[in-house]
Amino acid sequence: MTARPRLLAATVALALAAIVAGCGIPVDDSPRAISRTTAPPETAVPTTLSGTESEQVSVYFLRGESLERQTRDVDQEPTLGQAIGFVLEPPPEGSDLSTAVPPGTRLLGVEVDDQVATIDLTSEINDVTALLQKRAFAQIVFTALAWEGVEAVRFEVEGEPTDAPTDDGDLAVVNADDFDPPLNPR
Repeated sequence: MTARPRLLAATVALALAAIVAGCGIPVDDSPRAISRTTAPPETAVPTTLSGTESEQVSVYFLRGESLERQTRDVDQEPTLGQAIGFVLEPPPEGSDLSTAVPPGTRLLGVEVDDQVATIDLTSEINDVTALLQKRAFAQIVFTALAWEGVEAVRFEVEGEPTDAPTDDGDLAVVNADDFDPPLNPR
């Protein structure tokens, strides 16, 4: 081998050594302990497929002039938003249930803070007479109150606070006591 190929081979070997050294494990100034903990069971990879069991949420529809509790199946972990979404839809065809919630009413948001659910709806909720509006709000209120940890409900329409019509007048925050039978199923 002549000097030129040796120089080239040495340069390549030196460059390769520099690259390998740069990709190595960094060295600490002092020794440190390595934790031997294992991953918690909830992060482990499941060994079986989950079943097809569904959970249920409670929703309230009208039977005549009275509120009646119904259940709806959900395939995943149920949320309050899902429950409210169900009550904004018409009841099943062929049932003698009805709804006072105006068609087109949609849920814009829902959050629970300090046991008060704030439910933000589209303006279509206002597209009914006063009596029907009280019934619609009652349906939504009792659906929310069926949710664990919810003791009262506050409403917004298009992000703006709005009072809910009840048997005790229009109120900013409502609970079950603000509705009389037949709109109070409790």
